[in-house]
Amino acid sequence: MKKGIELKLDTFKNYNIVYGSVNNKNPKALYIQITGWADPKQDDKLKYSRIIRELDKRVRQTIYNTLTSNITTPFLRERTIIDFDIRESGVKYGKRSFVNCEITLYLKSETPVNSNDLRPALDDLINIIITNVFEHSRHFNFYRKKK
Repeated sequence: MKKGIELKLDTFKNYNIVYGSVNNKNPKALYIQITGWADPKQDDKLKYSRIIRELDKRVRQTIYNTLTSNITTPFLRERTIIDFDIRESGVKYGKRSFVNCEITLYLKSETPVNSNDLRPALDDLINIIITNVFEHSRHFNFYRKKK
């Protein structure tokens, strides 16, 4: 018997975004998954391991700052799991690389994922991550599809 729920957001044209929970009856945590394809902006010989690490750090710092500054957030700041992945070995100019960012947020109280109480906080957090991290990347353009 499936207890989870997954909802898709079409707010951003360059990213595939879904969020949901494993157990919608007694939700203790929810996840946000942002996927897309990163295309390097420059043909320079850059150390992409460092650039990817900086991008990962910006995602983590943005989430932490957002949850810290918002007192009314339904999420626990101390309990977040962030998995950011771009394979640096395949990153080169003119070739798109798959990007996966999965964020697990623990809730202060059990609130269903599709409730009207949770949706504004989720939308705000996703909007801040996309705008502040991905859209302002100096090294990558992001796309929904590989080509």
